[in-house]
Amino acid sequence: MVHRTQNILITSCCLLFVVAGWSKYVEAYELLVGKTVVGESPLANAQVRASATRPKPGKTDRFRRPTYDILRASTPITLDGRMDEAAWHEATNMGPFHFTWWKSGKKKQTVAKLLWDDKYLYVGHICQDEYITARYKNHDDPVARDDCFEVMVAPDPDRPDFYFNIEWNVRGAYIDGHRANGPKKPSVPWAAAGVRIAGTFRGTLNDDSDKDRSWTCEVAIPLANFAKYMKRKSLRPGDRWNLNLNRHGGDTNMQYSQWSRADTSKPSFHTPHRFGQVTFINSPPRSGNSD
Repeated sequence: MVHRTQNILITSCCLLFVVAGWSKYVEAYELLVGKTVVGESPLANAQVRASATRPKPGKTDRFRRPTYDILRASTPITLDGRMDEAAWHEATNMGPFHFTWWKSGKKKQTVAKLLWDDKYLYVGHICQDEYITARYKNHDDPVARDDCFEVMVAPDPDRPDFYFNIEWNVRGAYIDGHRANGPKKPSVPWAAAGVRIAGTFRGTLNDDSDKDRSWTCEVAIPLANFAKYMKRKSLRPGDRWNLNLNRHGGDTNMQYSQWSRADTSKPSFHTPHRFGQVTFINSPPRSGNSD
């Protein structure tokens, strides 16, 4: 079956399909990030200050909280699911995702980057995926049944159990949730306003008779959604949040992976005590700097 490459631009109120050939761009971008998506070499531009080793059963969990510097976007971000702006190229990859509960199947890696400006937190990711599932199209549809990507944020690190989560598929359908008192307490009604998502994919959706390559999303989340929960009403360089990124879902070769690994025996992303920490910065750190 011949693969089709499509661009999908989604806002909270519309879905636009645009057929375009952009395979050369994706191949170039995969080269830029060390061919991570196709698994041909280590993550070339990763800046990860955390152990990437999953402890063996019975061994001590030597967990180190991963950290990441979120660069202020140097150029405007056009949400088209391509991640081809200069700002994305300047941002570092968050590093290999952990397959915390892996049992079988092919491990499919993820390239993920974050940016920010005065109005938005931007999430950009390329997900390696041979069987892309994306049936849902609307806000509050159960996208966890699709191949989906999730961001969890605790905007006040002094209140780590007070966190929000937004997860989406490549079509731009998303759900949003809020826990005010940790994962063991019921979720609190919350609707993230103004979330915009643009997705593209290389392959065919919902057709496991052939093999796909990857799906990509650019997401803009208005910071106003978190303003009253932050230490200040507006972000400043040096501010820190607790945050995690997760992948799961799909019909075939379903796996769970995440930036900062949880410590539960069964799959559960609601482990705020294991979130990584991100710092908002204006300029990239000097070469050789590390925590």
